[in-house]
Amino acid sequence: MSKKIAIHWFRQDLRLADNPALYQVSQADETITIFILDKNQDIGSASKLWLHHSLNSLNSSLDNKLNFYSGNPLEIIKKIIKENNIYRLLLE
Repeated sequence: MSKKIAIHWFRQDLRLADNPALYQVSQADETITIFILDKNQDIGSASKLWLHHSLNSLNSSLDNKLNFYSGNPLEIIKKIIKENNIYRLLLE
């Protein structure tokens, strides 16, 4: 029997505590945690700074297991699903 691998896609909600989607993927045999920076989304400099620090903190909390991507989210998700035989994708 193959392992059940799930993706948790962090988008706006970067918290670990009280995160229903993160709880759902914890039921999988393995979880891939990702953040995708959509190059088509404009964000201000203050937001970029906040995002940078928040993602660093989140990655540290996840023992450096947060996977960072930049580009078209749909294309990136399709590629990850195909390469890893994902059975579940959750996001908030």
